[in-house]
Amino acid sequence: MDFALTDEQELLRATARRFVADVCPAERAKEWDERSTAPPELFQGMADLGWFALPFAEEEGGDGGGPLELILIAEELGRASFDVAMCYIGVLIPGLTVFRWGTEAQRAFIRDRVMTGRHRLAVGLSEPDTGSDAAALRTQADDQGDHFLVNGQKAWCTGGGLPDTTIATYVRTGAREPKHGGISLLLVDPAAAGVEIRRTPTLARHILGTNEIFFNDVVVPKENLVGPQDEGWKVMLSNIELEKVIISGGYLGAAQATLDEMLAYSRDRHAFGRPIGNFQSLAHAMADLQTEIDSARLLAYRAAWLLGQGEPCTREGSMAKLKGSETYVNAARLGMQVCAGHGFSTESVMSFRYRESIVATISGGTSQIQRNGIARSMGLRTY
Repeated sequence: MDFALTDEQELLRATARRFVADVCPAERAKEWDERSTAPPELFQGMADLGWFALPFAEEEGGDGGGPLELILIAEELGRASFDVAMCYIGVLIPGLTVFRWGTEAQRAFIRDRVMTGRHRLAVGLSEPDTGSDAAALRTQADDQGDHFLVNGQKAWCTGGGLPDTTIATYVRTGAREPKHGGISLLLVDPAAAGVEIRRTPTLARHILGTNEIFFNDVVVPKENLVGPQDEGWKVMLSNIELEKVIISGGYLGAAQATLDEMLAYSRDRHAFGRPIGNFQSLAHAMADLQTEIDSARLLAYRAAWLLGQGEPCTREGSMAKLKGSETYVNAARLGMQVCAGHGFSTESVMSFRYRESIVATISGGTSQIQRNGIARSMGLRTY
């Protein structure tokens, strides 16, 4: 086993770390969150560094980067905040999906607009009654010959309300049985007649924003169909392992930054004549947390390596997502305890970490769903 990064990977990580320090340090990310602002310089800065093009083949205008390179970027962006990391991941994953399954015109759109940072994609999958059970979606797209007529509602659409964004929307185009059949992926213009977007008030994740989307007789041209009609479930699953891997990197960065912040505070804050970090009760808790973060990192890097080798990593990806998300939650909880009143103040970055971490074990596949997948790989049927 070789645990070392290549020189190119080390340079990429250093570049990403400088980007966070210069463009989106945690204090600035907190301000963006509080103002519900997604600054254009954040997305354009990522594009200028070539990150949105990184995983695409060189002959398609990309750099041929693999999952490990992507997780390194996500981990550094997570140090600013997980929402900042999602500004990258949330655009990249649907871009890769559309490019893999799309027509030549759709691939050109990704190459010319998304890879350059001029346009974004958001995913419309969940609905008010379909979260973890995503295949139960009800948003209907009726085939009208040269177009689809879409009616229904999506929920928890991250980034769907930002300007210059197209909604990659999973809809029902066929029969409801079998359950995973009859689903298709459509690219929907949020400015189209009949589309209404409402921002959902949330505890955190305000940079990208979370939205409900309503479709009322929305006309979507047939050329906006991505992949085979009625086979959208296969399209959706095609990048789910990569999504889990990269998301895990965002959790890692956020968890490590949270620990670094409480460590710095524990050295500066004195009680009973010495720094509070020197009390064994806190020192052991932070030592345990660092062990958990390093364990999560090994799981995530293993999954990224397997994916880069073309090997299946459904189980390993679920383990990485499960461990990474729960470690971030645990880190933020301990950070609040270590920072005490300072952390409880909403002026502190720690209060921001605490708010943001809560949804980590819910979004992108709940911890319970990840455990179901792991159990299934062990020959156990949980449902």
